[in-house]
Amino acid sequence: MRNGIFHVAKEDGSDEVLGVACWLKPQLANQQPTWRDWVEDWRLWFTQVGMNLFYGRGGLNVKRYYIWKETQAKAQSSVWTDPQGYYFLNIMVVLPKAQGKGVGRLMMETVTDQADAEGMKCYLESSRDVPNMQIYGRFGFQFAKELECNDDGTAIKLYAMVREPNASPQKN
Repeated sequence: MRNGIFHVAKEDGSDEVLGVACWLKPQLANQQPTWRDWVEDWRLWFTQVGMNLFYGRGGLNVKRYYIWKETQAKAQSSVWTDPQGYYFLNIMVVLPKAQGKGVGRLMMETVTDQADAEGMKCYLESSRDVPNMQIYGRFGFQFAKELECNDDGTAIKLYAMVREPNASPQKN
């Protein structure tokens, strides 16, 4: 993914990965995709198809993926009101043994500090309300909208959160 901002946290003197974060850069509202974006989307699609054919889908339920993308698009269209766009935290994972040691904080603040300097908002979707929303609240994120992805009675909830530039931490 060429348009992402990736951070990989490793133990000093080791190749062991302790955490990973992927942010997507802001895009202006109503900005039409460039040819490069279009080519990149198709390149990713073909790569994923190739990986699925070679390695298997790994449990991916394609129908649920499209339910999620549709739900996400509706939520973002109502929450993303800033025409400058948002830094979008697509995923952040920290190994349990590294949690509480500042690994996630470093990966988070690297981009939130950049967003603050640029006067840009940040956005994320949390897969859990507790404890994730409180954790993200420490970085100034505030709850914006609940998303429910329902596949004929099997539903999951996601929690959209937005961070204003130079936001103060929420008090728990």
